Amino acid sequence: MADVILKSVIKRFGKTQTIHGIDLSIDSGDFVVFVGPSGCGKSTLLRMIAGLEEVTEGDIYIDGDCVTNTQPSKRGIAMVFQSYALYPHMSVRENMSFGLEVTGESQSFIDERVSEAASVLKLDDYLDRKPRELSGGQRQRVAIGRTIVRKPKVFLFDEPLSNLDAELRVQMRIEISKLHDQLGNTMIYVTHDQVEAMTMADKIVVLREGVVEQVGTPLNLYHNPANKFVAGFIGSPRMNFLPVIVVQSTARMVLVQLPNGQNVELEFDGSEVVEGQKLEFGVRPEHYFTGAGGDIELELEVEVVEKLGGTTFVYGLLSGFNMTAEVDGDAIVSKGSSMVFSFDRNRVHLFLEDGLALSREQLLANATQTTP
Repeated sequence: MADVILKSVIKRFGKTQTIHGIDLSIDSGDFVVFVGPSGCGKSTLLRMIAGLEEVTEGDIYIDGDCVTNTQPSKRGIAMVFQSYALYPHMSVRENMSFGLEVTGESQSFIDERVSEAASVLKLDDYLDRKPRELSGGQRQRVAIGRTIVRKPKVFLFDEPLSNLDAELRVQMRIEISKLHDQLGNTMIYVTHDQVEAMTMADKIVVLREGVVEQVGTPLNLYHNPANKFVAGFIGSPRMNFLPVIVVQSTARMVLVQLPNGQNVELEFDGSEVVEGQKLEFGVRPEHYFTGAGGDIELELEVEVVEKLGGTTFVYGLLSGFNMTAEVDGDAIVSKGSSMVFSFDRNRVHLFLEDGLALSREQLLANATQTTP
């Protein structure tokens, strides 16, 4: 196991800068997921940690050693790619042992490592098969096994499940999480799929355009997004956003007007906003109730209903703005109808025009300071 530290890391391709001064600390044994939309720099950042991309400025440390200019083979890392990259003419055993053979290890040592890895990955019965005789999930386990035999300090995964179908993706998410629990190694995993990030990570790093937007545990990012981008990216379906106008504000309250003319009073620190200011009002689809029952009620014009069994997704309009509600699968909802949905006011998020979240934490801090 080893910690990984990035200090003011910058990457430029010619005159184009893609990574903008990232500082990041990954603790030994953590499972960290880099997540973000395509082109945000997550794979580039991973490849710089691996040594496959040159660092333009800044430094990278692995297990306390500066590896900025160290060859990939000497960094104590192992990388699993999106493509399995298995040798088709070799058996599973030969694929897993090839790297150790190249380094001149003894056959007994190689056999021991391959046997250990095969046992961990449940590949014992497939060691003599060729890759073409394996399923997609089994091939991915072989690719992982090829890295395990080297016993690296840090595992790097670059979108390893993107070539698998939906069922296999779920299965392999579970397998990789179990693998982390068994081995205890530091693992850094890149994906554009926020569901993978939420279900697998100890810590999530959300990236956008080469900048870290927020770092935290999955539930911290879900409940306390730092800005509108993180709020919209973490959670599926994405958070609903409505433009609102500040009607009144105090140090303990913000009264906003929704697009339908409805006024809603919310417990936020309103010292940073003024009457007439535009904000974004956010609430997650899964926080709705059908009918009354919550603090705030909204009437939606239902356009589409998706029944998935245990869950129903309702897509509708509020004064022309698209809204999504996730309700119980047995809820009676009709396309083309008008229906009331409600939610608790403490589920609401407010965002300033620059996207930053208006935080309840400051409200709580102010309350604490004024308490005798």
